[in-house]
Amino acid sequence: VMHALDVGEYLEISGIIRSQAGRYECKASNDVSAPDVKYVSVVVNSPPYIKEVRSSETPVGQTGVLHCEASAVPQPEFEWYRDERRSISGSRTLLVVANVTENDYGNYTCVATNRLGIHNASVFLTHTHTHTHTLTLTLTLTHIHTHTHTHTHI
Repeated sequence: VMHALDVGEYLEISGIIRSQAGRYECKASNDVSAPDVKYVSVVVNSPPYIKEVRSSETPVGQTGVLHCEASAVPQPEFEWYRDERRSISGSRTLLVVANVTENDYGNYTCVATNRLGIHNASVFLTHTHTHTHTLTLTLTLTHIHTHTHTHTHI
């Protein structure tokens, strides 16, 4: 859907926001000839904003994947930190931790940077809590409870 934004030689967009980026059409017309149309692409540069993070529940010995996604123009560079130490940097939105050990569990920080700014977020690598332990515990507790209950009535 196209809307006429303005009439005149210039189009001024003051206080531009990200959603106004895109392709604009400039059409010049008069009564003498067919309209002349040109297109202009408008790029709105913006600092990074981390819009999505995904932590990972991973058992020991498996591969954990931490995910960090940011929107920014120009594209951001990513750095991953663990306890103030830089783990990896580049354009990678994923941090892959192969063969997870107990020492790998904890809080990681994803940092997205471009020339306009910086944004960071916490992502967690945690131990998988298996449901079999919970199930066994529940059954055991129920059994003890029933047994105790029966004793009281004798």
